[in-house]
Amino acid sequence: MTKREIIYQVLEKLNIHSDDSKLSEELVSSLIDTKRALLLKQQYATKGWHMPSEVKQELTIAVELIDRVAGYADAGKVLATSISLPESIKIKGKEGPLLVRKTDNTEIPLTLVAIERVPYLFENRYTQHLTYCAVDHDGKLYLMSKDNKLRFLKSIKVTDIYEQPDVARQYESSIDLSLEVWDDNYPMEASMVDTVVELVTKDLARTLSLPADNVNDASDGRG
Repeated sequence: MTKREIIYQVLEKLNIHSDDSKLSEELVSSLIDTKRALLLKQQYATKGWHMPSEVKQELTIAVELIDRVAGYADAGKVLATSISLPESIKIKGKEGPLLVRKTDNTEIPLTLVAIERVPYLFENRYTQHLTYCAVDHDGKLYLMSKDNKLRFLKSIKVTDIYEQPDVARQYESSIDLSLEVWDDNYPMEASMVDTVVELVTKDLARTLSLPADNVNDASDGRG
């Protein structure tokens, strides 16, 4: 389902036309993102690594070789994303991106670490052969290793669940540029749509003092 369809469902329940000055579609869009994030956090609080494919987005991000991570001593050979990644949904058990791959779709085996651990990654000779991944406070993703296996990469694919899918979409690996952002598939499970619409409708009805349409759609006479 597209975000535009979800927005129109909310507006219909509020009995508001899309050009009504009291309510912008942009506000509805923002609330949809917020409620989606809330429900995902609740539903997958204890199993953050088992998110359904429908809610994930795969982004293609350019990377560049740098000498060191800002603020830390030499961290081996470091690849850094050229941009800060869009904000991801923080779910218990998920400390970083769900998956990082090369552009040929080969998965890069990574050990996720907190950025504060970077100075100490290669002190242990038993683990210094690993490739590490850390997200800096500015949202940049770093890949670190002691060998040359990553140094020739020019871009990577990063799969995650992002708080603002519309923002993340501009970096998606596979995207139909002929579609407006709201007319593309929105990364949310179909079973979650009705709940999101209900939550957004109630919030807006309360805020705008509008009577929400609480009639069951299956029996309201619409075909």
